[in-house]
Amino acid sequence: MPTKTPSIISTILTIILLILFGIASGFFLLVALNGFDSRSGEPALITSLVCNIIGIILSAVLSWKLPRWLIGKFNWNSIVAVIVSVLAGFMVGSGLSAIAMFISVLVADAIWNAR
Repeated sequence: MPTKTPSIISTILTIILLILFGIASGFFLLVALNGFDSRSGEPALITSLVCNIIGIILSAVLSWKLPRWLIGKFNWNSIVAVIVSVLAGFMVGSGLSAIAMFISVLVADAIWNAR
C-alpha cells in the first residue's frame, strides 16, 4: 500500500494549521508584550518566531513519518492515519507554540529587568 500521498497530505495540513495557530499566538504575544518597549519586545518576538519555526519543523517531521508507520505496521486506513497524524502534529506544534510564548515573555521580562 503506498504511503507517500497520505504523508504529503498530513504534512501540508499540519503545516497550514500550525502557521495559522502561530499567527494567532503572535497576536496574543503582542498583547502580552504591550507594556514593554521595543528594546525588550523585539528579542522576545524573535525568540517566539524561532521557537515556532522549530515547532513547525518538528511537527512536520512527525506528521510525515506517522502515517507511514501507522499504515505499514498496523495496516490502518489512509484517511484515519492522516487524521491521527494531523492531530498529533498539531498537538505537538501548538504545545511548543504555547511554550514559546511563555519563553518569549520571560525573555522580555529578563531584558526589561536587566536595565
